[in-house]
Amino acid sequence: MNSQRPHRGFLLACLLALAVGLGAQDTTVVLLRHAERRSILDGNSPLAEAGFHRAQALVPQLEAFRPAVLYTSDLKRTQQTLAPTAAKLDMKSLIRPKGGSEALAAEILRDHRGETVLVCWHHDLMSKIVKGLGVKAPIPYWSFDTYDWLWIVHVPAQGEARLEKRLQSAPAGAAVSQGYQHFLRGAESMVLGLFEQGQAAEFRVREMDASEGPR
Repeated sequence: MNSQRPHRGFLLACLLALAVGLGAQDTTVVLLRHAERRSILDGNSPLAEAGFHRAQALVPQLEAFRPAVLYTSDLKRTQQTLAPTAAKLDMKSLIRPKGGSEALAAEILRDHRGETVLVCWHHDLMSKIVKGLGVKAPIPYWSFDTYDWLWIVHVPAQGEARLEKRLQSAPAGAAVSQGYQHFLRGAESMVLGLFEQGQAAEFRVREMDASEGPR
């Protein structure tokens, strides 16, 4: 009986070391923007044809990360972007509100330590998630017409989180979207122009009101 005790102690030590090792694994968060949308004037716009092509072409690259969990925002375009990957992995995306970027980062760090997490989000809010995951280095600007990046945040068990920027390997989606991106650039200029015209018109009305005195 006594001879078995050292073996049991050794086994217990091995199990404890294994548990500590599993708890100390790095967390990897793969961030991508939703694919090309049909309309910039519709806040909950679905994907355009180019976007559906990109979403499908992304499947092999995203699948290769072997994510443990998928997250999207509560808008159609992020859910549709991850839908082909989710179907291939036989997984369901967890949906979180678009306005909860910091809360999503906190949830990932709390519930998915040591795992790989895939998040489809929005270009103007991506930096909030990255900062929430602990990246302190300067974060690059994600422009309005950029769709072909992957941001990978490596969160070590100890030490500072770091951000890696990688291009998508989705030539089919990228090729289809070139014309669409030109359209977006033109549309963005048009929208900004209309906004500026509206501001100018409002300013002229105020000038007239001031010149005529109180009514």
